Amino acid sequence: MVYGAVSRVLFPVAIVALVGAGMWGYQEHNEKNSILIKAENSYQRAFHDLTYHVDQLHDELGKALVVNSRKQMTPTLTNVWRLAYAAQSDVGQLPLTLMPFNKTEEMLSRVADFSHRVAVRDLNKEPLTQQEYGTLKNLHKHAADIQDQLRKVQGNVIDKQLRWMDVETALASDDKKSDNTIIDGFKTIEKKVQEYPELDWGAGIQSLDKKKQMRIKGIDGKKISKEEAKKIALDFVGKQEGKGVRVDVDENGKGEEYSAYSVRIHTPNERSSINMDVTKRSGKVVWLMDERQIGKEKISMEQARKSGQKFLRAHGYGDMEVSEVDNYQGSAVFTFVPVQDGVRIYPDSVVVEVALDTGNVHAFNSTEYLFNNKKRTIPKPKISKEQARTNVNPSVKVTGQRLALIEGKNDGNEVLAWEITGNFEGNTYLIYINAETGDEEEVVKMVTGGGNQPHATR
Repeated sequence: MVYGAVSRVLFPVAIVALVGAGMWGYQEHNEKNSILIKAENSYQRAFHDLTYHVDQLHDELGKALVVNSRKQMTPTLTNVWRLAYAAQSDVGQLPLTLMPFNKTEEMLSRVADFSHRVAVRDLNKEPLTQQEYGTLKNLHKHAADIQDQLRKVQGNVIDKQLRWMDVETALASDDKKSDNTIIDGFKTIEKKVQEYPELDWGAGIQSLDKKKQMRIKGIDGKKISKEEAKKIALDFVGKQEGKGVRVDVDENGKGEEYSAYSVRIHTPNERSSINMDVTKRSGKVVWLMDERQIGKEKISMEQARKSGQKFLRAHGYGDMEVSEVDNYQGSAVFTFVPVQDGVRIYPDSVVVEVALDTGNVHAFNSTEYLFNNKKRTIPKPKISKEQARTNVNPSVKVTGQRLALIEGKNDGNEVLAWEITGNFEGNTYLIYINAETGDEEEVVKMVTGGGNQPHATR
């Protein structure tokens, strides 16, 4: 009887416990599924973005081979730079860290560097060389190869309903026998890129590569977690997770020039996403790009400049001066530089793009600042202002003069120079005279952008 009484008491307790355990297990299962679905959606989005950006990259490279004027070539090569950079970011958000894919990322990085370096110079004075044209032709062909392979992978992903989570599992388990269509496709791309003959990127890109290798370790400090990177990114743009705002954080790939987390902030209400890199050490925002479509211009360039300076002060960059201005597709693009003891520090430049419809910062790049910024002792010039002027072509009408710290053309070392502004035959030039030797270091032509604002072309 005692047993029967105990059983009558314990049976309902056991039932409740069993139901509770079942509900807990069901809830855990649902939460796990929710996380897996979120990760899968993030990977699928990054992959389809990559395919789209490579398609666009191939088209823009083709256009660059056809156009024959600086007016058309400059924005075309600027688009090549933007798309190569975007594709590189997309790769960094895919679960490929356990699979060698660094050659492809390295190629995308070099495409971005090459196109940017050509786009910013005066193509009327220095048109594309035969070697550069040949490089563009090869890049167009290589982009077509990668485009075709990505489309094959994309077709298989859609037709066979393949999952990126399976890729992550296969790579993590190092399953040699795994026949994964996605992995095989990306291995084919990497193999093709490795087999490409070495391209002639030019001396400028080669020296840039060496400089990148030297400064990879330029950012140190405390290592941060993904959660900390997420918080830093949200604070940087003044947003909070929830209420339509969702954040994805991934580690960038092996081809990046610095170790960082790639963060994507989804803002469905604004129908756009904000992408940025946050360094794994010190948690610094390297660059930011808002995908929002810019509307009709409503603010002036001066208002945009003030907005850019306010943004920099709010993020700890202090007071900086504008050294270059351009107006591009509804945005004002400013290059800001710090000033020390009256000397402009050009190696520590920061680029801020302000949307002219709202006045908000649309893009931001602090790569040069983060890698180059340091405590400096500015030397006294050995060449006087007057002596420097005597080394300028007499045909140039000098209108301004100041000291600036620049990177030397030959070895990349910092050089104190007299920055002399002058006019010649209706054009404005910046002439840099070494303040120690009196040698002419560099001549930069200032051109007029879409908003009739002067900016430099090197």
